Amino acid sequence: MKREYFLPQFDELNFFCFPHSVGRYTCPDHHNVRREAGVRDISLHLIVGGKGYIELNDTVYTLKHGDAFLHVPFQRMRYYTSEDDRWDIYWMQFNGSKLTDFLLERGFHDSAIWFIKDIEPLEQSFLELLEEIERNNFSRPTKLSSLTYSVLAEFTSNAIPFSNRRGKEKIDRIIGLLPIMQKNSHLPFVMEEWAEQAGLTPNYFCSLFKKVTKMTPLAYITKCRILNSKQMLLSSPNMPINQIAMASGYPSASYFNKIFMMMEGITPSEFRKNHSYHEVDS
Repeated sequence: MKREYFLPQFDELNFFCFPHSVGRYTCPDHHNVRREAGVRDISLHLIVGGKGYIELNDTVYTLKHGDAFLHVPFQRMRYYTSEDDRWDIYWMQFNGSKLTDFLLERGFHDSAIWFIKDIEPLEQSFLELLEEIERNNFSRPTKLSSLTYSVLAEFTSNAIPFSNRRGKEKIDRIIGLLPIMQKNSHLPFVMEEWAEQAGLTPNYFCSLFKKVTKMTPLAYITKCRILNSKQMLLSSPNMPINQIAMASGYPSASYFNKIFMMMEGITPSEFRKNHSYHEVDS
């Protein structure tokens, strides 16, 4: 089954990103692409079923569920489905005014293969973009642009270098720890204890955690603490700041204020004041 759509250009609107073509091929009979000079747009593919192959730098790689590949403009493209287990693949060609800088800043500077650590949000973003085109064609270009960005953001946030796919079990352990870390973020942070729960050495845990989440374990804990403190600041308006500090995992109000200010640009008291709801007498 093929769902494919080719859209007109909207260069005059100067969108950050916009799709040139979007599609999904489910068990295609002969999906076999060879473009020696590539295409002028950026191209992104996501495999959600079956398997296929891609040739990059004179090497053939086997791709399956959860793998994705990105082609930058005007680079050779050679990829094709397996004939005995045809793939189910989403694809999108897109361009935009600031895309090159956006991708370069995030390490996507060449045609490459990636493993998607959490495939569902990316697949859902692709599906929403396809459904928007099927419902409204290109009558809502701003919506198409925002949905294209959603695909791009999910990809760049969840993409891990393909070479790390062999460590998927360890990656899954990290992902499984995230809600536990959030729930226990108010407790003293001890790297060795979290590494032990993941079955990894502290150094490897820290390195893999950063690859998976794009931040260090301590940075993740800090974000969790700040999130919890914000909720307490607003849900318990009479709770003293020093109690919120302790409940969030900080030993003193002064240190809590310092971290909160560094993360949010304002003090906890200012945050509470700015976001509190005050009834006004009529």
